Amino acid sequence: MPNLRPDDLFDPASLTSELRELFVPRLAAVVQAATSGDRARLHAAERSWAAAVVAELEIDLRVHGEHLIDSSQQYVVVPLHEGFADVLALLSLPLDLSWVIRDELLELPYFGDYLRLAGYIAVEPESPRAAMRTIIRKAAATADDGESLVIFPQGSVLGLDVSFQPGAFHVARRLDLPILPVVLTGSHRIWEYPFTRTLRWGQTIHLEMLSPISPADALDSMPRLEREMKTIALAVEAAPPRRYLPERDGTWPSYRFAVKPV
Repeated sequence: MPNLRPDDLFDPASLTSELRELFVPRLAAVVQAATSGDRARLHAAERSWAAAVVAELEIDLRVHGEHLIDSSQQYVVVPLHEGFADVLALLSLPLDLSWVIRDELLELPYFGDYLRLAGYIAVEPESPRAAMRTIIRKAAATADDGESLVIFPQGSVLGLDVSFQPGAFHVARRLDLPILPVVLTGSHRIWEYPFTRTLRWGQTIHLEMLSPISPADALDSMPRLEREMKTIALAVEAAPPRRYLPERDGTWPSYRFAVKPV
């Protein structure tokens, strides 16, 4: 069983020339928008960039439950997490999104500079109390800008078996924002990084919104919601979810996560 380190996950050398040619030129407009400080311009540029990459990669993006979203409402968006391509799918939603990210992402070439300029909230999930303080302190600005905050409750791309952590649900209650649950599957097939560096075209992503949950009910709803979201994910035949297999995927001793087989 491989014993993987964070350095293996965020190795700049793994951004291949193929990936640079696909992503980086299109990212230039997003970086310029982030530099401008104009949040509306930034979000429009991000959506345009994501749509262009989805088209280039011939992704079959299947969105369900969009009628459950009130585009005038802010949310704490809580998606299942499989990989970096999740971002491409989530940027199709009719919301201005801000993101909670792992601090290691700031070290990625090109993308790290963009994430800093965009002012997204970088935390170290292995220090949950400090991470929560950072999110609560900085999320107020997100709310003031009319943005919804994306927090991946699994905090990991290891697969469906990784348990939810309560941080997103605490944040929803503290910010008095409803939870928007998003069942997202299939994205790992596009770029299953770091498990493989292969980039695949013509894959399917299933994106399904569930009914929003009130801030008051956010924390108590977590166990039920985790079961419901994972049950739905397992039933998606067109884009099956990624499962965590330690003998295949390795262990991550420096990362904070728990496994709950489903």
